[in-house]
Amino acid sequence: MDTKILEQLEEYFSEEFALVRHDLAALEQLVEEKMRLLGQGLLQRTVNRKPNGYKGSSMACGCDGSMRFVQHRPRDIHTLFGWINLERAYYHCPDCRKSLYPYDVASGLGTERLSLGLAKACCLLAVDDSFEQVSRKIEQVFGQKVSANTIERLTHQVGTVVLQQADEDLANVRKNRDIPEARITPKRLYIAADGTTVHETDSWHESKIGVIYSEDERKDRKSCYVGRFDNSETFGWHLWLESCRCGLRQADEVIFLGDGAPWIRNERRKHFGRSTFIIDWYHASEHIWNCGKALFGEGTKVTEKWVHQRSDLLWDGWTKKLLDDLKEQRKKYRGAKRRAISGLIRYISTNEEQMRYDVFREKGYDIGSGAVESACKYVVGKRLKQSGMIWKRLGSSSILALRITWLNERWEQLWEKKPLAA
Repeated sequence: MDTKILEQLEEYFSEEFALVRHDLAALEQLVEEKMRLLGQGLLQRTVNRKPNGYKGSSMACGCDGSMRFVQHRPRDIHTLFGWINLERAYYHCPDCRKSLYPYDVASGLGTERLSLGLAKACCLLAVDDSFEQVSRKIEQVFGQKVSANTIERLTHQVGTVVLQQADEDLANVRKNRDIPEARITPKRLYIAADGTTVHETDSWHESKIGVIYSEDERKDRKSCYVGRFDNSETFGWHLWLESCRCGLRQADEVIFLGDGAPWIRNERRKHFGRSTFIIDWYHASEHIWNCGKALFGEGTKVTEKWVHQRSDLLWDGWTKKLLDDLKEQRKKYRGAKRRAISGLIRYISTNEEQMRYDVFREKGYDIGSGAVESACKYVVGKRLKQSGMIWKRLGSSSILALRITWLNERWEQLWEKKPLAA
């Protein structure tokens, strides 16, 4: 800033500054307050010195008629500095009765009386915190009061824009096969999928989560997330599209990790056919633990010993030996215990090819779905499963879309498209 301007400001506020000059915290707070007032005043003086959307006495209308300039009309807008009043050109078409404020469109203003900057700050805080907490933090950080209800409506609107854009992108790709260029070219690409439930007004509903990651030469991991309250088919397409952006078609190797659920198997087969499918170790060992508990009870030394012996066989790739052992043991039991062993036999037999953990480890593959397990907690649980939260579908899907936009580092791209005016 120009030195003369700073000198003038210092002189103008000299008496107030003198009272707190020896207290940095108080001085800093006072300067912040003055800068906010100056910003508000400067913004107010500057904003109405332009044509503010005036396009002449008339402009073309979409109905092939003509929209006529009526007058400049006022509108109060809440900004990061406080409230200002805009005077912008208003046009009206007498044929189709359509109205337009060109300045509002160009500035990205929506139905809420918030500037793009203040709306962006509210949405950013809302990807982590409840609407009530965001309202408090906005007042604490910017000195502006925005109600929790306003922030909720805002996030619903912007999150819906994100979801609609994702659906349009997918529809375009499926129709025109216009697959986006990959941002990176990984040697080995991992894709993992799972689901986690969220409490909504009528019941608990599943959000399907996908994480796509790879490592660079320095072993730094870069992850990208997909999360939708969709059926498995729709989610599978979105996971595929995001994987294409992450280098699915260019990768030398593609590893798909999952728990073996039928919907995961189906989507893996449809979209990631060339991938090496691995049933993650955690879920495989969990099945053995569940069988051991059914046979010998929970928390017993017998159970622990039985489970470790069978887990060791699976870990070392001895699936045939493990199956023979289980079939032999099944002969000794009846009822629930026999059904437990039969269930484990079916699970291992069905997934035997995806449980070659000795081979996978030798190739250096990840064999655990820790990335997607963490994503279920970090992407969904941290925001949507806070204590006492019960969501409507509009709210849960919108917030999840915003949170993933932030985590995937596409926040600025979103706001460049001026989503408030969409």
